[in-house]
Amino acid sequence: MQAALIVAPAPFCGQLLRAGAALFHAAARLFAAKETSKAAAQDDVSARAAQILDTHGNAILRYAYSYLHNMADAEEVLQDTLVQFLKTAPRFESEAHEKAWLLRVAGNLSKNRLSYNAVRAADELNDELVAENREDLSFVWQAVRDLPETYREAIHLFYHEGCSTRQIAQILQRSEATVRSDLHRGRQLLREILKEAYDFDEIR
Repeated sequence: MQAALIVAPAPFCGQLLRAGAALFHAAARLFAAKETSKAAAQDDVSARAAQILDTHGNAILRYAYSYLHNMADAEEVLQDTLVQFLKTAPRFESEAHEKAWLLRVAGNLSKNRLSYNAVRAADELNDELVAENREDLSFVWQAVRDLPETYREAIHLFYHEGCSTRQIAQILQRSEATVRSDLHRGRQLLREILKEAYDFDEIR
């Protein structure tokens, strides 16, 4: 499958940075008020968190949405992920390590929210997310969403986020061999779903 076939809808970008910026600044002010004796350190953490929002905010929001299928819940996971960063102030060896940590936190928070909201209907894509420029690809979104969670996670990270199998293994805490197997099986299932429903067979 070409990566372009599974791309986050265009409205994510502007919506994220409007909603995410407000969420981040509220969290940063909260922690700054509680840590006045560590103002210099907090300034550094806040600056890093702002940079993370700019660099990885869309990826976090998309990943949360892939679990929750609800923009309001995905925004809360984005906020909680940033709060977790502010609490722990981790240091990373590389940007790839940083992204893996953030997506792992967002994935765990999303799973927790799913457990809490087990009765919530999660089988409808938000109409506004497919209204602009992506209507012709809505069937691909539907098919990916219908995959078992194990395969859906790997497919999302590989095609949406451009993660390598090593990065996916770090995020999902699986072996690389397992990730490769999940990707292979996920592609097979996705091909079967699309072939049966839409006579579509272009997944590689």
